[in-house]
Amino acid sequence: MQIQSSVYSLCLLLLMMPLSGCILDQQFKGELVGTFDIESLGVGTTNTNDTIASFSLINYSYNNLVQFNDDTGSQDGSDHFRFRILIGDTNDANRPSFECRIQSLSPSDCIILESVEDGIWEIDETITFQENDADICSAGCLVQLTIMNGDIITEAEENLKYIGQEGIGNSPVTHTANFWMGQ
Repeated sequence: MQIQSSVYSLCLLLLMMPLSGCILDQQFKGELVGTFDIESLGVGTTNTNDTIASFSLINYSYNNLVQFNDDTGSQDGSDHFRFRILIGDTNDANRPSFECRIQSLSPSDCIILESVEDGIWEIDETITFQENDADICSAGCLVQLTIMNGDIITEAEENLKYIGQEGIGNSPVTHTANFWMGQ
């Protein structure tokens, strides 16, 4: 009887795992204001200047401008968006985190290269995330991207907005995008 109960519990757990993201997304308070598409994925090597991925902005409905946040805290959110990547297992709370910034905003390990260097991400413009004298991924890596105008960890911002990956088919657009950086 115990084995049968364990089998049922395991089956129930396996059925619920794909729904865990849906439950988390229901708790998220942000508003979707735009979508992006992944143009290309990078390859992880031991070099310190690997391309992580390139993204194009498909639409943006909040205002005309998506500005890059310099992480100084002087902006109140609004049109200033933060670009953060997490590397590794999505269930690992201690996985490496990197804030990606454009060159003029003092990037650290992750730099954003704009196709038009004006500090604004516009519709149809492609931006590229690249390692900046750091080895973020030296082999194949799972990457999670969040683009948000408030604090990504605490979600502190009175008008929290995010830009999500374009949905495929009937899949919902969420505040994080997961992709694989190859080897």
